[in-house]
Amino acid sequence: MKIWLIKKLGLRDEVLTQAVRKLYNTIGPEDILKQNTEGQWIVEGRVISEAEKQLLISEANQFLSTKLWKVLQADIKYQSNKKMYIESRSVDDITFGKMWTYTLDAIKTRLQSLAKGSGHFNI
Repeated sequence: MKIWLIKKLGLRDEVLTQAVRKLYNTIGPEDILKQNTEGQWIVEGRVISEAEKQLLISEANQFLSTKLWKVLQADIKYQSNKKMYIESRSVDDITFGKMWTYTLDAIKTRLQSLAKGSGHFNI
């Protein structure tokens, strides 16, 4: 009966997505930080307080200026370049290095957006 109802209502993909989500603890767009039209920041489906927002902005500013962040960036760039240019044996190795570079850029971009007081990615 459940299978018939799912097929009839055309909910197959949504049901499968929810089943996989619970099994594999996936993260969706509703789980990440975003800013609504009123300027409120939402994390994991709930509006965060102004104090939490200011704390995130402060932490982003502080982290961007730390020696640790500079060391981590240099290390990730070195490791990804080494994987792409020195140790690459296949296209997969080059792809792996590029993904590290992309991941570093995504983290840096999000931190910079937060430091500027924006809940949006890439501002």
